[in-house]
Amino acid sequence: MDIHEIYQEENKFSGDDGLYYILVGEGGSARLSNSHEYYIITCSVVAIYDINADSMVKKIKVITWPISCDEHDEQDETSEYFNKFTNGVIYKVAGRLQYNYFGEVAFLYIKEVLEENVSGTKLDKKQKAYLAPVYLADDVLGELVLEKSEGLFRGRYNFAGRDITTYIEVEWSSRATWKKPLAVARDFVEHIVKKDKEAREYIAEDNELFNAALECLEDDCEIRFSTPEEFADALSGRMKYIFVNRNGSYTIGYDDGYVFGGHEIDVDVNAKGKMVCAEMR
Repeated sequence: MDIHEIYQEENKFSGDDGLYYILVGEGGSARLSNSHEYYIITCSVVAIYDINADSMVKKIKVITWPISCDEHDEQDETSEYFNKFTNGVIYKVAGRLQYNYFGEVAFLYIKEVLEENVSGTKLDKKQKAYLAPVYLADDVLGELVLEKSEGLFRGRYNFAGRDITTYIEVEWSSRATWKKPLAVARDFVEHIVKKDKEAREYIAEDNELFNAALECLEDDCEIRFSTPEEFADALSGRMKYIFVNRNGSYTIGYDDGYVFGGHEIDVDVNAKGKMVCAEMR
């Protein structure tokens, strides 16, 4: 008896197997079954369309499926079982509507994934609306565009005569996750002159990085330097971007002046605001 047979024996369902289109949402969970024989994985969905009935399935916003205990334990560090479905993608699946503990039809049990990245369905309009970018006018950062498929706010800020790109990572469907990275990005921009100077000096003070840059320096490079101080000065006006992570840590990226063949020189800053790494990437 395979795990799906066990799962169906231990749970209650409404009707027979059917075919469905699902528009997958974000977020999920895992819990051990009452029998302790497998784990139950759940994932949110934006919408479910019953292909056989030719109608939307109302109120149900969760899909569920079982995995073995071994599979769960092997993937526990990275939670890769959640990657079975991708946020914002439409799938064609075989499954059954399932009752919850209270006797309500609350889940769509996924028995088999038949097709992914499906188009031309009754869920296409919902998918388009779901993935449509969000525009945010910020007093400090200017206009930001949230690309939902990437989970990133993207914007531009002019500094030292150059447009730098701001990337701000969020869980777009949870506004609570926006607060911290947006606050870090605002603080960076408000103190950008000071932070830029500190970052360039931090790069130049890294002996390994400075020596590598000095060794790679050629006549056709866009910058010239012979000391760490000159290296720091040479990077002035070459900031390219800031990438703020959800936890408040961030990376400042600099144009290398073609010293490293056009690669960037990045400075990583931890969530406490301390610079922890400078390297060519």
